[in-house]
Amino acid sequence: MPRTFRILSLDGGGIKGVFTAAFLAEIEKMAGVRMADYFDLIAGTSTGGIIALGLGIGLSASQLLDFYLLNGNAIFPSVGIGVRFWREIRWALSGKHDSIQLKSALGSAFGDKKLSDSRTRLVIPAFNATNGRATVFKTAHGDDLKKDHLERCVDVALATSAAPTILPGHDFADGRSYLDGGVWANNPMLVGILEAITRLQQPAASVDVLSIGTTEEAFHVDQGLRKGAGFLKWFRQLVPLFMQAQADSVMNQSTLLLGVAPYRVSPMVVPSRFGMDDARQMSDLRALGFDCARREETSISARFFGEVVTPFTPCHH
Repeated sequence: MPRTFRILSLDGGGIKGVFTAAFLAEIEKMAGVRMADYFDLIAGTSTGGIIALGLGIGLSASQLLDFYLLNGNAIFPSVGIGVRFWREIRWALSGKHDSIQLKSALGSAFGDKKLSDSRTRLVIPAFNATNGRATVFKTAHGDDLKKDHLERCVDVALATSAAPTILPGHDFADGRSYLDGGVWANNPMLVGILEAITRLQQPAASVDVLSIGTTEEAFHVDQGLRKGAGFLKWFRQLVPLFMQAQADSVMNQSTLLLGVAPYRVSPMVVPSRFGMDDARQMSDLRALGFDCARREETSISARFFGEVVTPFTPCHH
């Protein structure tokens, strides 16, 4: 029996979201579908949260790809070697970029739409810096979910994508402050699975997941670090270590819960090929997304594009 509750999970990764948007846009074009019509729930973190919100309010993946291509250079400005050097020095003491351009671009794309305008159930991880707790913004797909659906999509997008040291935390009008959901759920598939099983009462055997990453790099901890290096030596490896460990554990736990491995797409690339804030590589990320989609479309269509999902009816408006 085919699994009947389908989840689309979208990883974080900054400007590498160009890969995700391009992949989804080409899948939609080749299969003649809109992704949101075939998934009961979409989970997205950081750049994946931006894409999830866009899909939820009715934007096509192609429109979201255009969002990145038109705004990427303004959000993460490409500069000369000298400026990049001084930016790296400043990075040690302050944030690398401001969020003014991102906020403006999101305002143009999302307008005043709220989570309540989503046509699809959404779960968007973030971290509440005010109370020091992981949080998930959710559409009103449960009787007890009475507040999040009133939040503006722009605010939720800025909250989930406020990557520490890269972009500043995002403050809501009531004083709450949020950081990037990637600090605890960069790959949000397990968040989506648990939401389906616990809140939505879906049997694990009925749940299937299409998980899209933003590329991966071969990773190992070299012998010098293993033998007790200090912070300066560890600095460049700490984030990749945390991300790799998190990604592996999420995939393994999700497979154990469901009894079948999620369908994962995240191509392996050479180390440092793409940076989270390096907009100079958008063209290559787009090409990589298109290429992966052409290889994966047949299998994805067979597994996920059966009947369209039952329309989502919010519990609150």
